[in-house]
Amino acid sequence: MFYRIMGINERKLKEKELRIKQIRDSAAALFYKKGYEATTIEDIAKLAEISKGTIYLYFKSKIDLYYSMVEPSLDVLSKKLSKIASMKNISPELKIKKVTDATYEFYVKDPDAYHLISRYEASVFSNLLSPKKLDHLKHLMRSNLHQLEIIVSEGINKGLFQKLNPKMTAIVFWNTFMGIIQFQENRLEKGKVDYRRSTINSAMKLIIRGIRK
Repeated sequence: MFYRIMGINERKLKEKELRIKQIRDSAAALFYKKGYEATTIEDIAKLAEISKGTIYLYFKSKIDLYYSMVEPSLDVLSKKLSKIASMKNISPELKIKKVTDATYEFYVKDPDAYHLISRYEASVFSNLLSPKKLDHLKHLMRSNLHQLEIIVSEGINKGLFQKLNPKMTAIVFWNTFMGIIQFQENRLEKGKVDYRRSTINSAMKLIIRGIRK
């Protein structure tokens, strides 16, 4: 009897996980295609082939669904980048490479979260998220950029990099990364060869070469 109950509970848990994934996958596809504001719960339910009520069993609102898709992955990335920035006995250049690798790994493992973050609009979500959740999300996003600033500053202080503005340099890195992903994804949609990883590697090498002293 005990094992039978355990089996039923495990099956219910599995069904719940699959349902949540189904909802998130549908929401991600619509947020990417139509944007957050233009997407409705009805749209998500229709694409997922479930009722609106089923979505509300798992998520209180559309913004709650969005937050659940972004925050966990962003938190993991933030912790990884913070750990890299604080590493001892490795060069700032190697740290930048590790940051690039970690960010690309994040993109590959959870492209939905990456796309939602890259299209984040503060003006939209500032009125939808609770102050606590909004501050937390902003903190995570700023933290990722800040870790790269720390690494660039370290390189400058050690006389390895030119005396550039660390924040602006970090922004150049991030914008280059995101721009390459977007450009290469457009190429992939046309059936062309996947050069995402190699292009990012080449771009980062060029940037590092440009900031070396």
